[in-house]
Amino acid sequence: MGKAANNQVETRDRILDTAESLFSDQGFRDVSLRHITREAGVNIAAVNYHFGSKEALVAEVLTRVISPINRERLNLLDQAEAEAKGESISLETILDALHRPVVTQLQQTGHQSSVYLKLAGRCLSEPAENFSDTIVVLFKEVIQRFMAATCKSLPGLDEADIFWRMHFSFGTMIYALTHGDRLALFSQGKVKATDPEDTLQRLIEFTAAGLRANADGPKKGAPSRQRKAGIVASALIALVGLSSCKSISPPDSKHFASVQAPAHWVAGDNYRPDHIADRFWVENFEDSNLTAFVNSVIENNKDLKAAQSRIEIAAANARIVGADIYPQLNGGLNGGRSSQNFIGLPLPGSTPGSIFSSQSNQFGLALDMTWEIDLWGRIRAAESAAVADFEASQFDRATAELSLAGQAAKAWFALAEARDQIALTRSSMKIFSETEALIRSRYEHGIEENGRNFASELLLAESDVARAEENLSSEQDLAERTSRQLEVLAGKYPAGRAGTSARLSPLPPPVPADLPATLLDRRPDLAVAERRIAAADERLLEAKRSLLPALSLTGSYGTSSSDISNILDGGFSVWSIAGNMAQPILQGGRLRANISRKDAELQLAATEFEQVALTAFSEVENALASERYLRKRIQALEKSVRLTGAAYDRSREEFEKGTGDILTVLSSQERAFTTRSQLLTVRRLQLDNRVDLYLALGGSFRPYEAPEEGKDSQS
Repeated sequence: MGKAANNQVETRDRILDTAESLFSDQGFRDVSLRHITREAGVNIAAVNYHFGSKEALVAEVLTRVISPINRERLNLLDQAEAEAKGESISLETILDALHRPVVTQLQQTGHQSSVYLKLAGRCLSEPAENFSDTIVVLFKEVIQRFMAATCKSLPGLDEADIFWRMHFSFGTMIYALTHGDRLALFSQGKVKATDPEDTLQRLIEFTAAGLRANADGPKKGAPSRQRKAGIVASALIALVGLSSCKSISPPDSKHFASVQAPAHWVAGDNYRPDHIADRFWVENFEDSNLTAFVNSVIENNKDLKAAQSRIEIAAANARIVGADIYPQLNGGLNGGRSSQNFIGLPLPGSTPGSIFSSQSNQFGLALDMTWEIDLWGRIRAAESAAVADFEASQFDRATAELSLAGQAAKAWFALAEARDQIALTRSSMKIFSETEALIRSRYEHGIEENGRNFASELLLAESDVARAEENLSSEQDLAERTSRQLEVLAGKYPAGRAGTSARLSPLPPPVPADLPATLLDRRPDLAVAERRIAAADERLLEAKRSLLPALSLTGSYGTSSSDISNILDGGFSVWSIAGNMAQPILQGGRLRANISRKDAELQLAATEFEQVALTAFSEVENALASERYLRKRIQALEKSVRLTGAAYDRSREEFEKGTGDILTVLSSQERAFTTRSQLLTVRRLQLDNRVDLYLALGGSFRPYEAPEEGKDSQS
């Protein structure tokens, strides 16, 4: 029990360490739970078990990193207030208590040395909805205590001004401590890079001076020329930054659904989800011919090739949608000749009423550019939705591959059973014929039993033989049909000659006592449903962004001349540039109706995921239950086969000695045949059920190492 608890703690700490590193380096929104589980070497169920959701994990990370800093801040403030004995504390002391714990941690070595500053920078730069509640809780006491101390030291300063200036102080601290090398760079060596302690002292002096300054408040009116220039520069920087952001796959979206894995499925670190289907389960049947056949089906099946084509279509569609985020350039070459008439011009020497005409040529070479700047992320949301569709198509193929492997294995076992049934029927026909011959001999020799001449018994024996012949034809027809099914699955002409080596394999090793909770990660159909949620979420975002203004730029550069020989001459160059912003105003409710539709589609996708998840859980539970009951059925049938076989042998012996009756022989041989046939069928059903269990779990019981990141196919 203690070892299990230690493993749980280790798993939780590993998830937190990985999340801290990824959140601080890449931000909160751009890191998905799938990314965290992959880097931490755990599965999604481990995160759900320990934290419940991504939001809870973010809160835990922030609490883990920020709480020690805040406790030290309050300790330093308590010491300063105790020394002041009720008097106001100097601003320098307050600011030292506020910023020193960060500098102290930065000077320490280890994993935490810069995580706080990185996460603080993320909190300042990313949308507040990612962590607003957590930040308020973590900083509530710190804000109250430090604001009270600062207001006491600056009684003439408005509380709002103090908030503003402390806000600037925090931003300055983060930048100064994380970009200390910039000072030496911008000053061209005039100022040497300083250590964190020197930076802290200068920051305290700077902030204290700013806090003591008069609070005149913001000035209303037109902005100055310098401010206008700053606004323009900031806008340009923002546009460049937005346009260069890398498109990413939407984050894991299973949190929209309410279905959770059973609590008794304890998470393990044995699987990393991927879109590659696990076919290791086929090898568990220890039949090399079956394994080779399944591999042939996967390689040649036409449905799988169609699924691969759909992947390529989805990948191309994602590239098409994503192309809208980049500037569009078109080159053009044009030429024309025109004629113009001049009527009634009083030209010297002209005859009154005469018409003059003029012909002219015009040639041009131009490079035209159009660019819709994705200021609000609408195009990027559409691209992310297309990427999610592409990923879903990959999982669709994995679903088809897993299903086809299962169909191939079941058809293989069905053919094996059909051939065993044929052999059993032929053996039974031989026994039935021998019984018929024995009865006929007695009938023809006039031997009677209890005054009867065996006429009716002979008819029954002949009926048994005829029924066995019918069973043989039926089993032969089924075998040929199943053989043709195997050939179609393998993409071959259905000639009915496949599966000559098919046999009923022994049942693979028992199901492990504690199956890992990897169902939601390994089943590709569930991954498809999750990617549908992600795509619907991004399309909802795209619809909402359509309400905002669309900003576009157009430009053209080229040459224009009446002489075609001048179109490559720079002296005849012409150019134009223009900007356009369009704000939807009156659309008859179309845009908001589209938002409602996309929101409904998101809820539909979440509901469908829940249904798929419930079906998956049901399939696992049914297969596990059937495994137990089929094992009991086989044990009972094996006992019945022994008993009916012994009963037939005894009844035949007694009849030949004249101490038994022929009806007992006929009944026992029929039961012996029926029981042996049922045993073959139930053994095949047991193998089919094990295949169903493998399919329900998305693969074999053993751990599966997915390909390395760099080796995966890229979209």
